[in-house]
Amino acid sequence: MKYIGFFLLVLVIIFLYNGCDSATDSKPISNAPPVILKPYNNDTNVSIHTTFEWSGTADVIWLDVNSSFSNPVQYAVSGNSFTVPDPLSTFGNYYWKAGRTIGGKIYWSENYYHFITGGS
Repeated sequence: MKYIGFFLLVLVIIFLYNGCDSATDSKPISNAPPVILKPYNNDTNVSIHTTFEWSGTADVIWLDVNSSFSNPVQYAVSGNSFTVPDPLSTFGNYYWKAGRTIGGKIYWSENYYHFITGGS
């Protein structure tokens, strides 16, 4: 009988260890990246007070004037939208992408988008 108890204990530990986001939650971890929506790719005359929108889960947005994101401005985000706290440059060219952090790794949106701000 004690072998059956030990066997059941091992099974429970294996179940909790594999594919769960915590010992008390049996939902598998999803590392699906967010899908960026707005501003649209190659959009023009975008407000300098723009709001970024995405679907799925994101906790970080990078914004840069370079498509290589060599010097990005990083914003911590939640929900499905974020409005920049400071106005962007007028007639500026920008690139943006959104990511989801899990276990120290960022799962980036499949694409990045480019947009140009307007005069105000």
